[in-house]
Amino acid sequence: MSLFSDLPPGRSLDEPPLPGFTDLAPEWADEAARVWGLPVGQRARVTLRGHAMAGLQGLVQIAGLPDLPFDPHLPLRLRIGHVEFTSRQVAAWVVEE
Repeated sequence: MSLFSDLPPGRSLDEPPLPGFTDLAPEWADEAARVWGLPVGQRARVTLRGHAMAGLQGLVQIAGLPDLPFDPHLPLRLRIGHVEFTSRQVAAWVVEE
């Protein structure tokens, strides 16, 4: 595993998100937001731990679809802009109005 990531071996934060994962059906994104308790699909300020960036601000998007059924104990790949991180690295967040 990377020093900055909870991603499985062989999957790098430098790799671009797989096509289509930022355009998930709203019900999938809403369900992921509910299961992981994160502001997926919303603009937010996110504080990160164990990541090269201390915090990010912008639209929180899913960068990679997790296995089904959703398991909140596994990391969810997220991104804001071109910066990817995992749900485990989110220390705090505030939705921007």
